Amino acid sequence: MTPSTIFSDTGDEVGALIASYTANVSDELDRCIERAAKAALVDSIAVAMGALTHPAAHAARRHAYRFPVGTDGCLIWGTTKRTTPDIAALTNGVLLRCYDYNDFFVGARNSGHASDMVSGVVAAAEWADVSGAKLLSALAIGYEVVGAVYDAFSTAPGGWDYTNLTAIGTTGAIARVLGLDAQQTQEALAMTVVPHYASDEIESGDLNSRGDLTMWKRFNGGDAVRNALQACLLASVGVEGAVRPFVGKHGFIAKLANTREETIPVLRERLRVERPLARVAETYMKRWPVGSLAQSAIQAALQAREKVGDVSRVKQVRVFAEEGAYDHLVRIRTDPWNPISRETADHSLPYIVAAAVLDGHVRTDSFNPRRVLEPARQRFLKDKVVVNCAPQLGTLAGGKLKRAQAGYLSRVEIETTDGEIVHGAAAPSPGHPKNPFTDADLAAKLTENVEPFAGAAHTGKLVALLFSIEQARSVRALTALLALDGASGIDSAIAE
Repeated sequence: MTPSTIFSDTGDEVGALIASYTANVSDELDRCIERAAKAALVDSIAVAMGALTHPAAHAARRHAYRFPVGTDGCLIWGTTKRTTPDIAALTNGVLLRCYDYNDFFVGARNSGHASDMVSGVVAAAEWADVSGAKLLSALAIGYEVVGAVYDAFSTAPGGWDYTNLTAIGTTGAIARVLGLDAQQTQEALAMTVVPHYASDEIESGDLNSRGDLTMWKRFNGGDAVRNALQACLLASVGVEGAVRPFVGKHGFIAKLANTREETIPVLRERLRVERPLARVAETYMKRWPVGSLAQSAIQAALQAREKVGDVSRVKQVRVFAEEGAYDHLVRIRTDPWNPISRETADHSLPYIVAAAVLDGHVRTDSFNPRRVLEPARQRFLKDKVVVNCAPQLGTLAGGKLKRAQAGYLSRVEIETTDGEIVHGAAAPSPGHPKNPFTDADLAAKLTENVEPFAGAAHTGKLVALLFSIEQARSVRALTALLALDGASGIDSAIAE
């Protein structure tokens, strides 16, 4: 009996297809894809460890500390404490999303943060005590499934969040870590999608009673990954999900307001077991701790600033942003020239560019509220920064995939007080597939995010292990280096 016919009696072609692919695709990685999977892991660990003092991270740990587990549990990253695998996946997953610093994957019909899965896959790998090589291959399989579902499904018509799709890829990756067969994987997929529909209301841009964006935006990815891990663990002990989770009357396709005709053929074409794993190499990484749509603008602003030298010479900063960047970081925002918090600042293109020009860098502390509210900075932002929509750099009508492939382009002009105009070019930023991170870039990002908490010697050990993770006999060697003692001070220091 072939994999394609095993589940013909279930009536859910989509669940059967994804499950069969996940269970049967080869986990052999060529050198390029092994390096890409490793890069996704290194980048994710860098982002997570750099967020240990974020308020959302503190809240997540306060939750996790209520459920302590002994040595058989999974590490709460940045501490020496352990909890259950699912709570570890949630808590560590929050770290990945605190600063909008983790990767971004763009498919034909949807996009989102594929590396949200890392917290759940690492938790599963730690709990199951699998090798570093198995972790990398599971991540590559997870990204392959994410790529397929981002190409096949659109969450927009029904108003659903991207995390609904990332959870499917996460289920595939964790199923491989845990050694689930195709039947168990299909049950896990059913328990992933049916009970956990996540609304896109999280992206409304509405401000809460504090005048800020909601903290749940930092939890939604980890929550989806936690659900996927729980589904796989339940399936491994014989729990069954809905019979027709994808194609049923109230199934996933119907809830998303998609159709079988537009989804199933794409999944069939993308999820072919004879095709080598490749799509983890397509993800977009970020050099600076803001969303993908602002990366090109930061690069251009830093280029222009370098030509100016003394920022007191700046008369006006003019930003020209492609339509999607302008729409997301200017048009839909409440008063982007008057940010009042970290969240409103790092979602304001005017502020992001102002910070780059004033400081000559963009870091997580660029968005500390005290810095955001500095009177001189506020005056510079309001008096000197102009943002223009530049359709010639990319249009909404052209589609997100085309704009992403180009690099979500922005350019910057700075006019000086003596009349000189200098330019920062519109180009893909570091981490984009057209301008990929080198190993040195990844090591630098990891070091600058980990060293403030762990110190140089410990950080050096983590760098060395991650860049040779395929040789590690157990993922627990990695999590051992993510354990920091109380001297790191993460539970007493709260980032603004």
